[in-house]
Amino acid sequence: MKGIVLSLGIPKKGRFHLPDFRFLFRRYGILIAFAGVLLTGLALGAVYAQNADGRTLRSLDLLFTTNLDARLSQGVFGTFCACFASDFLFLFSIYLLGVAAWGIPFILLIVGFKGFGTGVTAGYLCLSHSLAGAGFYLLVLLPGTFLFCTALIRFSGVAFGFSRQMFRRSLSKSQTASSPRQELLSYSSRFFSALALTFIAALLDTLLWTLFAGTFNF
Repeated sequence: MKGIVLSLGIPKKGRFHLPDFRFLFRRYGILIAFAGVLLTGLALGAVYAQNADGRTLRSLDLLFTTNLDARLSQGVFGTFCACFASDFLFLFSIYLLGVAAWGIPFILLIVGFKGFGTGVTAGYLCLSHSLAGAGFYLLVLLPGTFLFCTALIRFSGVAFGFSRQMFRRSLSKSQTASSPRQELLSYSSRFFSALALTFIAALLDTLLWTLFAGTFNF
């Protein structure tokens, strides 16, 4: 029996195997890198929020939720449009940069800027409204933001790979066997999948704004 257990490779009692980190980084390294860029931007945005003035926050409200008075005065349709439009701009920019051979550094920059704006929003709410602001962010803004950021990171990894492929193709003198049209169609289908998640995230934002935003007194 002992020989059978050893031949099957079943670990002995009390032993465990660490995950193969090289395999994880080889398979998910790009996604981990983009998540790190977004979290770095988030941390920088939270620090910047301590010194941000009202004019700066109002100018960022097109892309982020930094003007609560304006957002709270909107109706359901206006809230949905504001949430979806800002996320769509980020996602569509990533899509266009993925088609370009030189798009990789700008993809990283946009993901970092999304994290920066998210950090500014969270930091502003917590600093200006203390526990009420933190509760508002966690209950109303975070679920939709988390869903969209997940879609953004996943699609950014796809755009990174497509842009790298375009760069290699622009330097190569040999003809590739794959069809560029077919590759673009596959890339575009991944974009529409991410866009569907963005739509769901905007719906979730709108629902939470409608249900809970009025319960917070700022």
